[in-house]
Order: sequence, then structure tokens, then C-alpha cells
Amino acid sequence: MSSTKIHYILYRRLAIHHTTLNKLNRHPLSLLHDSQFNLCSNSYFYPYSPKPAAPLQTCAFSTTTNKPQHKTMTPLPGSCYCGSIKYTITLEDPETQARTSICHCGNCKKFTGGEHGITTKIPKSAFEITQGRDRIKVHEADNGSGVVLHREFCGTCGGPLLEYGANAGDNIYVFYGTMEDHARGQVEPKGEFFCKLRDPWMPEVEGMFQKQEIKQ
Repeated sequence: MSSTKIHYILYRRLAIHHTTLNKLNRHPLSLLHDSQFNLCSNSYFYPYSPKPAAPLQTCAFSTTTNKPQHKTMTPLPGSCYCGSIKYTITLEDPETQARTSICHCGNCKKFTGGEHGITTKIPKSAFEITQGRDRIKVHEADNGSGVVLHREFCGTCGGPLLEYGANAGDNIYVFYGTMEDHARGQVEPKGEFFCKLRDPWMPEVEGMFQKQEIKQ
């Protein structure tokens, strides 16, 4: 059947039922949205029935889909003091996957040469060395409480990179100051540990949690 003849039949149908549709307060063109003219079917029309129009059906060839959006964060870069060793940290959500803290214990004082050490706890899988792996040196020793502490640093400049104890599980502690400026802003410190060993001149940092020991 030609398209001209189909259009003529449709026009005639609309004209015949015009009066009935007006009584139902429906515009003739609204018939095109009725289930009797489902353009996704193999038929162009069905006998008219003054029932409420069925919901407009979706054609079988529709390709609309709702795909989940995954948040991907730009890697956080860092390096040792001389720049021989470089790394990146990749996290989907720094707020939940990272925790930066200040530690006043004796080990951190000795290793960093300051009043405290600052490290960022992250999953091992988020850390990747991108340059200078052959420059990394390792030091392991008892941390004073019977736990072996593993530390990595640059063999050229001596700058610390990361540390972790035997009970750290799948986490490592990256030295906060080795990250670039914009990277540190993504993982700012949340608390302090071993506050009982804080030097008298060192004030408490406001807005953070304070624990006298690591397991308090």
C-alpha cells in the first residue's frame, strides 16, 4: 500500500471520529499518540475505542541506556629530595582511601630529624614508582615495640619515601612532604598520634583528633 493511500485513510478516520473526539475533549491529533496508532507495530491503525490512551511505547530500536559514571582522580605525584625517584598515588576518593597524620613518637623524630613525622596512609596498590626504582634503599629494624619497621629512601640524597610495619596489612605510609604541593592539598592531616611525646614547645593542632598513643 502506498504512503499516499495510507495518509488518506488516516485522514478519513480522523474526520469520521472528529465529532466523537470533541465530545471527549480530545484533539484529533492526540489520536496519533493513542495506542491505536502504535507506529512501532506492524499495523497502522486499529478500530477506535473511547478508552484512555495507553502510555506511549518505546520502539524496539531505541538505544538509550543509563551507564554508571565512575569517578577517576588525577594521580598525585611526588619524589625524593633530589628528584631521582618519582612516584604517583592514584585514588578514587582521597577522603576515604587516605589518612594523613602527625606522629610525635621517638622513631619519627629520629628518622625525619624533626619534632614529628607526617605520613599519609594509602593502599599499597595505589602507589607506583615511575622513575628511579634502582635508586631505592631499604632499612628494616625493630621499632622499639617488637614490630619490624620497613623504610624506603633514596640512595642518592637520603630523602625518605615511605614506611610500613609488619602489621600494616595492605597499606603503606608515604612521607607527606615528598608529595608535590597540589597533591598534599588533597590529603591534608586529620589527626595526631603519640601526643604524650609531643615536645613542650609544640602546640596542639586545632581541628584534628589527638591520641596519646597509637592504639588509644
